[in-house]
Amino acid sequence: MTASRSPNIPRCPTRDEIDTAPRQSIVAGTGGKADVFSIPVDGVRVLVKDFRPRGFVARQLGRFQIGRESAAYATLTGMAGVPAFAGRIDAYALAIEFIEAERLAFAEVRPADGPTLIAKLRTIVDDLHARGIIHNDLRGRENVLLTKDGNLVVIDFAAAVHLTPGGLTHRLFFRFLSMADEAAFLKWKGMIAPGSYTSEDVAFLARFERWRALWPFNPKRRKSARAA
Repeated sequence: MTASRSPNIPRCPTRDEIDTAPRQSIVAGTGGKADVFSIPVDGVRVLVKDFRPRGFVARQLGRFQIGRESAAYATLTGMAGVPAFAGRIDAYALAIEFIEAERLAFAEVRPADGPTLIAKLRTIVDDLHARGIIHNDLRGRENVLLTKDGNLVVIDFAAAVHLTPGGLTHRLFFRFLSMADEAAFLKWKGMIAPGSYTSEDVAFLARFERWRALWPFNPKRRKSARAA
């Protein structure tokens, strides 16, 4: 006997289905990037992320990303502001709910709506962190979407870190690692609701930039070193 599936969660397609169903391409993957497209499944569009068409090395890296992202989506099941997880199709692909939306960075947001949107993003970030998920790429303009009804959706958890709340690693590392999400949230706050920074926001960003300067893979640090 199998458990019934929530009607809000789309069925996960099979490999045969994603290889043969008519696609609507969203991102045509090149190099190490996945193909991202939507297909109909039982009359509902499902978003698919697939690394299988890539070369051997990219497929193996993609396999790791798909595993990480699948685990994150599964942990976030039922959470508002995140697409429902349909399932991991195979080692190289996953499927999630398709949501009609545009990138928040390119949306025409009225100044009066800025504070409301930032409050919604704050709720999403807090809910992610409450489940032990650090997104790690909220700064990406393609990762925060605005729906037609004015809601926000966060996508792309390929870089996410999951530290189980209450566990030792969570107690040791969560506060530090989550600084990247907090700094990204403040980037959006400055963009969507300019002039709304508090003194605490400014102090946090100053601390974050000091920590970031110590990170050996920081692009700004590498540029400074080359210039020297």
